[in-house]
Amino acid sequence: MQFTPTEQAAITAHAASLGIDHDEYIRQTATERALTWQREQDAFTRLAERRGINVQDLLRRGCLTDDLS
Repeated sequence: MQFTPTEQAAITAHAASLGIDHDEYIRQTATERALTWQREQDAFTRLAERRGINVQDLLRRGCLTDDLS
């Protein structure tokens, strides 16, 4: 995995401020994001199941949208 110099500097600085090394920082951050994504998917699935539809139908209906503005 290659990071830009700016990304590398930010990762190194944040890892140092947390008192962990670069690789541990990347592992923890990736794990946190993956687990957050999984929890969101599980929540969407439960909501859709309660409504008797699938997640794609739930999203298509506009019940859940991303604010990209």
